[in-house]
Amino acid sequence: MLFLNPTKLSLLSADYSNIESVSIDRLAHREVTEYSDAGPYAVFADIPESKVEIAITQRLDTGAMTINDQSLTGPKPGQQGMLELITSPNSSQAQRKKLTAQVVVRAVRYDLAAKPKRTISLVAISPDGATDPITLIDL
Repeated sequence: MLFLNPTKLSLLSADYSNIESVSIDRLAHREVTEYSDAGPYAVFADIPESKVEIAITQRLDTGAMTINDQSLTGPKPGQQGMLELITSPNSSQAQRKKLTAQVVVRAVRYDLAAKPKRTISLVAISPDGATDPITLIDL
C-alpha cells in the first residue's frame, strides 16, 4: 500500500506534518519451498511467517517546523506505540480512510540532498500473532 500526502499522521502520540508518503510492505519472513525429482521447478511453496514494514517519508521544510515541534526530535529505535493516519484520494476529504497499527521503530534516517527528508522505518506488530497488524476503516 502507498499513501501519498496523508492529511494527518500521529506516531507514538506525536503529530507529524509535511508527510510526503507512507508505504506499507508485506514481506516473507520465513519461506518453505519444495522440489520434486521430476524437474527443476518448485512443486510447493508456503509463507508461514510474514512481516509488515512501514516507511514514513517526511519533508524537512525549515519554515514549517519550529523548535517546539515534537516531530523535530523524532522517535528512537525500539520505541513502541500507535501509528494513526488519515488519508483520502484527493484533497476533497471524500472517501477518507483511517489506518491504525501498533508499531515498533526500527530506524530513523535523514537525507540531506536538495530537498531534505527524514525516513522513519517501522515494523507493525499483531496483537495476537494471527490478526493482521494493519487496520483500515472508512470514515
